[in-house]
Amino acid sequence: MTKLIISSSLFQSQISDLLPCNNFKKSQLTYSLLNAMSLLECFDHVITNPYCSQEEMMKFHSKEYINTIMNPRYNNIMPYDEGNESKWNELNEMAKQWYDLNNIEAPEGRSHSRLALYERFKELSVETNRPSHEVSIPTSKKRSAWEALLDESNSTTEEPVNKRAEKENSNDNEKEMIREKLKGYNLEGDCPIFSYLPVYCQVIVGATLSLAKHITAVANERTIAVNWDGGRHHALRNKASGFCYINDIVLLIQQLRSNGYKRITYIDFDLHHGDGVQRSFQYSTSVQTISAHMFEPGFFPCTGSLKESKMGKNIVNIPLLHGVDDMLMNEIVEKVMIPCVKRYDPEILVIQCGGDGLIGDGYAEWQLTIHGLVNNILKLLRIFPGCPVVLLGGGGYNETVMSRFYTYLTWKIVDEYSNKKSLKKPFQAKEERIHDKDRSIKGYQLDDRHTDDILITDHELIEAYREEHYKFWIYEQEGSSKRKNLRNDNGETSEVIKKLRNFYSLDD
Repeated sequence: MTKLIISSSLFQSQISDLLPCNNFKKSQLTYSLLNAMSLLECFDHVITNPYCSQEEMMKFHSKEYINTIMNPRYNNIMPYDEGNESKWNELNEMAKQWYDLNNIEAPEGRSHSRLALYERFKELSVETNRPSHEVSIPTSKKRSAWEALLDESNSTTEEPVNKRAEKENSNDNEKEMIREKLKGYNLEGDCPIFSYLPVYCQVIVGATLSLAKHITAVANERTIAVNWDGGRHHALRNKASGFCYINDIVLLIQQLRSNGYKRITYIDFDLHHGDGVQRSFQYSTSVQTISAHMFEPGFFPCTGSLKESKMGKNIVNIPLLHGVDDMLMNEIVEKVMIPCVKRYDPEILVIQCGGDGLIGDGYAEWQLTIHGLVNNILKLLRIFPGCPVVLLGGGGYNETVMSRFYTYLTWKIVDEYSNKKSLKKPFQAKEERIHDKDRSIKGYQLDDRHTDDILITDHELIEAYREEHYKFWIYEQEGSSKRKNLRNDNGETSEVIKKLRNFYSLDD
């Protein structure tokens, strides 16, 4: 028997989309499509109001770092961000128009401003008796140096030159100290302080950690737990990195170890190396880290070489070049990843399902298909049937590609493992195309990409897919304007696999 758990809600998705690289829509598009296709109904339990305390974050991150990024004053619209409220509301307006057009009363729960979303967070905190000191805004009327720093570039108020100079001089030293502190924590560049950062951290990290509470070692019961908003694999103990502020993966693995799991395998499919997770468990005998990623000079985070694999206990790095396709990734999973996992013999799997290697992603470095990546992830679930599995999100910078990816992966999971029988079959190839005898062939897989007439399910955010003609598989159809073929710089697949198998002594 398999128990399916997911952390997903409109509230969580709007919180997740506070993250600048989500472009105010990545998570909401995914949630809305999952909901429209009734996939959430197929889970045994849906977590809708996750939360993580600062104390829980400090089980990995330093107190000083957490106190900095969790400053309650950041639960405001940052000065540089004030002009983005209309962009934040684009999906809200899209949803409203759809409900009006279809003469449907809009359901409650959608926050129509970031301030309203924050107020909702505080309401839920009161309802669940969370520590109020972590969600309130200080009432001190004294203007801090940090506030002065925030307002510095946005100030339009004219005042006497001598008075302004005196005020600036009095705060210069303190502001410089704050700048250096933020720089030391890398809270700039790709990881700036953004509006409502503390709330984002508490909800999204809470979503991942809440999964651990539902994973129990019960005989004849397997748990598959999902949080598509998690997977922030770059964050370090004292530093934000690569759009990642809190490393929910490390915190989850630590919690799983506390719960009694002695051998945990972490697998990372993101285009970028899972450096934060690897570094955290580099010398651990209880955690195996596997990462297949792009490794070229200057490509972030510039780690993950084969050489690094020898600098720890259970590190498996699979460095790859530009142009990785399904054929190569299939071979890597079957002939490198799976043998390495089997040799380690884990009790539980944690899989980071980054989608920035997919066709259509903004990076345009790899050319994996949704269909291919999903099937490779499912291979791991099938070949280790006794292992509970935690599936987390990750990178992905084309929001409509990512919503397709996580929706299709979710559908495949519930189609294969859900105990609920009312599941729709939106991707199922037409029965008349498949002969009964073909189904009995061992290893036969329906190629859902050939169901070319599948359209995105009509729902409140359907217009986000207008430029893609509402087609689900448009990025994978041969001849489609959205499908770009890249040069594969990795060379012969057989040679790549031979090199990796030799390095990890898989032919012994």
